[in-house]
Amino acid sequence: MSNKRNEESWDKLSSYYQSAQVISIENYHYNPYGPGDNELGIIGEVQGLDILEVGCGGGQNAIVLAKRGAKSVTGIDQSENQLEVARQLAESQGAQAAFLKSDMEDMSVIADSSFDLVVSSHAMNYASDINRVFSECSRVLRPHGRIVTCMNHPTWIVLGNALQEDDFTKIANYFDETRQKWDWNKYKGDKIASFESSEWQLNQIINGLISAGFCIENLAEPRGYTLEELEMLPSDAVPYRNSEYMPEAFIVANTVIPNTVIIKAIKKE
Repeated sequence: MSNKRNEESWDKLSSYYQSAQVISIENYHYNPYGPGDNELGIIGEVQGLDILEVGCGGGQNAIVLAKRGAKSVTGIDQSENQLEVARQLAESQGAQAAFLKSDMEDMSVIADSSFDLVVSSHAMNYASDINRVFSECSRVLRPHGRIVTCMNHPTWIVLGNALQEDDFTKIANYFDETRQKWDWNKYKGDKIASFESSEWQLNQIINGLISAGFCIENLAEPRGYTLEELEMLPSDAVPYRNSEYMPEAFIVANTVIPNTVIIKAIKKE
């Protein structure tokens, strides 16, 4: 089962991933080398809200929201190793957050109508059925609760690799719905783990939310920071970046086309 493959792979990758990335605990991140929520203001006021993060990884975003005054924050993830990182990090920060092991397509560990806000940052591309994920998010949300999720931008899906490699034979087929299989390698090193993911088309994301009972409130396509901006900005304005090297080709491409699409939607009932 593909989700089991991803679970095992994230357990293998967790230690290296956390050391190879610099992830803010003061600014909610959406995409590498781009603005966070402190700059974009998409999530809005969280004080007094019960919040669920889907695919929480090492818990950095959950900790940000706890620090911003959420009533409660719960993170779910498939990887027990990632969850242990999250628990230790939250404790070190004095942040009140709970972390549970769960598949995003089956959140049966969570009761109906438990949360006011669901957030997710670049996790839902790992799902095999986006409609099931949105249905589960709707189920655990209270009436008029909100979801803020971000995923790979459709334009990036088609042109991202081609721009980075300056090779337009690398343009991808937007309509290819084949489940992607790929490896995560160390920087100038060996393969660590293998993953499966889906490149969701915009219509699949939007229609999936609508079918799950959501009404779209906002769609954002943030431009990544330029190399010049990255030299001048304070570190917390760049909430997700690599600790080992500066991926210049990615950074340049992300100023030409958006890497990420962010969607905010409200549950109608």
